[in-house]
Amino acid sequence: MNVLFTLLSLTTPMRPPLYLGPDTLLPIASLLAAIAGFFLIFWRLIVKFFKTVYRRVRGLPEEVPPEMDLDDPTEEETDN
Repeated sequence: MNVLFTLLSLTTPMRPPLYLGPDTLLPIASLLAAIAGFFLIFWRLIVKFFKTVYRRVRGLPEEVPPEMDLDDPTEEETDN
């Protein structure tokens, strides 16, 4: 008879409780927010790492910025 009550119970080890309150969900939300914050802070480095790995696996040359002729903004040209 005791086994029957255990099988019909709502909070057995085999079946979680049906109520998920804030005390249960807030730690999960905090963990997800920490993971999202990590990705937001280090997004550029993560993308750069995966681009580098992709290029090495595919055998492509390293990505180099295009060559540009930029004048030094500290130098002012004077026509006298």
